[in-house]
Amino acid sequence: MLCLLRKFLMTMTIVLLLSACSLEEIEAWLFIEETPSAPIVEGEAIVSFLDVGQGDSTLIQSEKTTILVDTGRHDSDVLFHQLDHLGIEKIDLLILTHPHADHIGNADQVIYQFSPDEVWIDGNEAATRTFERLLDALIETETLVVEPRAGEVYEQGDFLIEILHPDELTGHLNNDSISTRITYGDVTFLLTGDAEQRSEERMLESGLNLKADIYKVGHHGSSTSNSRRFVEAVSPEVAIYSAEANNSYGHPHWEVVDLFEDLGIDLYGTAEHGTITIYTDGETFELYYE
Repeated sequence: MLCLLRKFLMTMTIVLLLSACSLEEIEAWLFIEETPSAPIVEGEAIVSFLDVGQGDSTLIQSEKTTILVDTGRHDSDVLFHQLDHLGIEKIDLLILTHPHADHIGNADQVIYQFSPDEVWIDGNEAATRTFERLLDALIETETLVVEPRAGEVYEQGDFLIEILHPDELTGHLNNDSISTRITYGDVTFLLTGDAEQRSEERMLESGLNLKADIYKVGHHGSSTSNSRRFVEAVSPEVAIYSAEANNSYGHPHWEVVDLFEDLGIDLYGTAEHGTITIYTDGETFELYYE
């Protein structure tokens, strides 16, 4: 009887509390999810935004794991010189944001040479020989393939990886780019591949946490990405783009450069600074470039 009385009183308390709330507040209370906590970190993490010309590749390392996000251009092997210089012998997780050749260009050889335990892809296909070589490598090596979706959270070593996008595929290769918020201790990185403003809006509407200390500038600094509203939501201390000096696309576009200047965000790029490296102990970070 006492148990039933307690349940009744608890139910009445909740009803009284909710009666004073708006519909939006009630929905938030009913469906609130606990913010995922990052694993305990040990030692230093190093994140290198590699200078691979007009392409993309980011190397993420800690004492427990090595992650590579994208593999540079299909017509350049500079990535392997970079990885050799950094002493990389094993890659645990390979994330391929989308199947354009300037992002998956060396993926097949990375799989053969560095034997990743998992490869993440968005699930789209491309009618290119570069993509066919990637599929052949995945099949031949029987590597585990994962297609992450928005809202999922993974632990990789001492990194917490939150998937921000896509929630579903549209068939638009840029806009379906895998977008991640990667946390080491209290320091966060946001990488969105070539996701354009339409996808940025979906991320904003999702209610997922976009705040990050370091923002990998979307789509090589293109004005088709990096909307003011999105960048303001990320509110980074530092932004880094990947592009080749004097590239034919005009990356980074002047509108994007002006935006970061207007928002007081320090902007660095491989076109000007070569490989850019972040060192962090999980509390603070330091940036170095060549």
